[in-house]
Amino acid sequence: MKRILLLTAMLISICTAYAQDAYNPPVNGENFFELSSARLMTNAASSTGGGIFYANPSSLSVNPALTANEQRIAFNAGFTGLFSANPSDSPKIGAAFQLGSVVPFKWAVFTALINGTMCSFEDMNINDSMNLKLGLSKSITDNLYVGLGLDSGFFWGAGTDWSLYGNLGFLYKYGKLGFMDDFRIGGSIMNLGKTYTQTSSKPMISGFDVSPYPSLLMIKAGVSGLLLNKDSVKIGFSADVSTPMFHTVIFDAGLQCSIKNMFYISVAEKFNLEEFAQGHDSFIPAIGIGLKFRFGFENNEYMESKGWAESEMSTVVAYKELFNSVHAISTEVDLNLGTKDETPPVITLWFGDEGDD
Repeated sequence: MKRILLLTAMLISICTAYAQDAYNPPVNGENFFELSSARLMTNAASSTGGGIFYANPSSLSVNPALTANEQRIAFNAGFTGLFSANPSDSPKIGAAFQLGSVVPFKWAVFTALINGTMCSFEDMNINDSMNLKLGLSKSITDNLYVGLGLDSGFFWGAGTDWSLYGNLGFLYKYGKLGFMDDFRIGGSIMNLGKTYTQTSSKPMISGFDVSPYPSLLMIKAGVSGLLLNKDSVKIGFSADVSTPMFHTVIFDAGLQCSIKNMFYISVAEKFNLEEFAQGHDSFIPAIGIGLKFRFGFENNEYMESKGWAESEMSTVVAYKELFNSVHAISTEVDLNLGTKDETPPVITLWFGDEGDD
């Protein structure tokens, strides 16, 4: 019995050491693409588009299928200022930014996003990278969307490295479920290929080598829906769970409220089990406010010929305490050319007059 207990203890110790050595990305290394997007920060990086559905180029970071039903050419820009309160950090400022676009075609929707991150803090040492994300998405039916993505990037600041990997995703719009409207189920399999593997970034657990990040085979699944669906007020929730190669579990949850489909308030929380176990945690949720409005191009023949005489802009501003010493202030803007067609066509049947032959 003692030998069995001793052998069990040895196996547990070996497995624990291997797990620590095998899975040891920098703090927030799994989610650093989300830093440049105030939208992802405040809709809980939802694989279903958030409590109140919204898709833009940032969606490529969580589920490449989300943009499948976009009807308009859209442009996106985002910037996040990162600030460290750790006295040992110099400089105490980092940044993340992004530029993206959505272009719908008859056969599919093409999405592109350029992402840059510069952050070498003691408590969040993800360093510097430039990344290009490309995606194709398509609506198979009115309720089922699928998508695939291709990511590439270049890393510097703690060694140099490159990345090239693919992503897959789906979204199913179930509709009415009990008291909830617009209930959605989504999922994605991310990071299928080579991520950043040859870096000297500071890992989450000191004393062990840093592992590749973002981690290979990130499996993500989520649900969302509207708890309240009125013309003047909408309230939606989203919940996601993800796991990188089953090394840890990451939970995301968000609550969103819209007033007159113009003013938005969002609250979102992220919980990484392994980071929490290692003392890298902050339970202060991300908070964001957004505004959506329409504007017109008067007397512009070119814009009118393209159907862009009236267009739409959405903005969001967010704050998140990432960890005890790292704070993020973020803003994101979307410009959608034209207005979304939400009125189905009306078909009139004509049988002719009684006197017609």
